[in-house]
Amino acid sequence: MADDYDEVTEAVLAHDFLIFATPIYWYGMSGHMKNYVDRWSQSLRDERYAFKESLGQKQAYVIATGGDQPRLKGLPLILQFQYVFSFVEMPYAGYIIGEGNKPGDVLADARAVAEAQQLNAWLKARL
Repeated sequence: MADDYDEVTEAVLAHDFLIFATPIYWYGMSGHMKNYVDRWSQSLRDERYAFKESLGQKQAYVIATGGDQPRLKGLPLILQFQYVFSFVEMPYAGYIIGEGNKPGDVLADARAVAEAQQLNAWLKARL
């Protein structure tokens, strides 16, 4: 398949902390995110990568935003990510769910903004 999957995967494998950011679409991850995660099956078999072993050395964090009670209805999405991370033995560090439908709406979500600031400080302390 002619796309940028290999380049994206190489960029992912080059970092210690991975942030999976997605809007909550119909109570799940975006189609682009799902397609990328689905293709991990090919990376697990690809001899160029020690994919599972490499992911096991990273920490994963999820950031999601949506409307319609996202902190409650977005929890199955968080659980899905936790299962994926567990399968590839990648440590799961946590998540932020913000509320907003249009670009910029989440900035009015004081809780999400505060959690993002805490995550930013946490990441800076580890760099």
